[in-house]
Amino acid sequence: MTGLGVGAFGVGLALSVLGIVAHWRPSFVLGCGIVALAVGSAIYVLRRPRVRLERAVEPPRVEKGLPAIAVIHVTNLSRRTVASLAIEQRLGDLLIRARLPRLRRGEEDLRTYRLPTSRRGVFDIGPVEMPRGDPFGLWRSVRRMGDPQRIAVHPRLLNLRVLDTGESRTLEGPSSDTSPQGSVTFHRLREYVVGDDLRMVHWPSTARLGQLVVRHNVDTAQSYTVVLLDVDPKRYSPETFEEGVDVAASVISSLSVGKAPVQLRTTAGDRLGGPAYHDPQSIVDYLTEVQPNETGSLESQLLLLRRDRGGTAVVVVTGVIDQAALPAVASLRRRFDRVVVVSMVGRPARVPVHPGLTIVEAATADELAQRWNTAVFR
Repeated sequence: MTGLGVGAFGVGLALSVLGIVAHWRPSFVLGCGIVALAVGSAIYVLRRPRVRLERAVEPPRVEKGLPAIAVIHVTNLSRRTVASLAIEQRLGDLLIRARLPRLRRGEEDLRTYRLPTSRRGVFDIGPVEMPRGDPFGLWRSVRRMGDPQRIAVHPRLLNLRVLDTGESRTLEGPSSDTSPQGSVTFHRLREYVVGDDLRMVHWPSTARLGQLVVRHNVDTAQSYTVVLLDVDPKRYSPETFEEGVDVAASVISSLSVGKAPVQLRTTAGDRLGGPAYHDPQSIVDYLTEVQPNETGSLESQLLLLRRDRGGTAVVVVTGVIDQAALPAVASLRRRFDRVVVVSMVGRPARVPVHPGLTIVEAATADELAQRWNTAVFR
């Protein structure tokens, strides 16, 4: 319990003593009055109502901007009516205030309060606080009820058309050197390299050419998409970075519709998912807390992608496009069938054009979704 009551009690006690010592009755009466007020106010504050309070947060995981609520179940355990009570809840650095209804003896009530979900991140919700103060503002106490809880506000998911990731339009499906190697469809004969399965050696061709030749088979049914998120703060404003995270999460979620394998990479060097990864939920969880990071560079990640196994599509999500980096992005066409660049900028100018690339530029995620659904599929 805190407040001005201690000081008021001390002042009243001093005036009472002064009145006794100086035989000054007004000082004694005033001091006794102040002491009585301080003690009476303290008793008022310490007499807390007997209530039971339970809270649930629904849902504990929510998309940014969608509703989330705190459901509070309160029961009056005392023998008398409890007046309306003020409660407070802290969500991160935000203070949420509300009021509970007046309850008769043994009465219960269920109240819901909307929680703010305008910011992306994982937030701790503190216990429900029930502050109580006296009418004179001398004392204040806070009663905490319930356990802390947590809510995850995920990036906003846009209505993006599913990127064509190489799904078969023919019985054989896509068949190229960048297709995932497997044992489904014969693609071509090639020279043996260390590590190849000797069971794939094509002996007639080996005898004719005088060197080991193996069958190169590809899996025509499997597509594989990489989403590369640029987290360099120099390319974004705080607003466009958030829009870029929304776009990256939306692309990954859209791929889950067709159960296509996906991987997220960031310029900071983080990797989640892969050629056999079909569930985007953990990637969206990661994007819930991702922050700008100056570590690494877009160029270094592009170099690593050119050395990797490749896939059917790669989507590069960045801020202001570095024109000098476009040739390096375009070189990914050697490893990927399709390369898309998403640029989130505050003031879109003329969209740059580069052979082999599909470039989509916008100021907001909603605008980007419209341009994506037009430019990527025309």
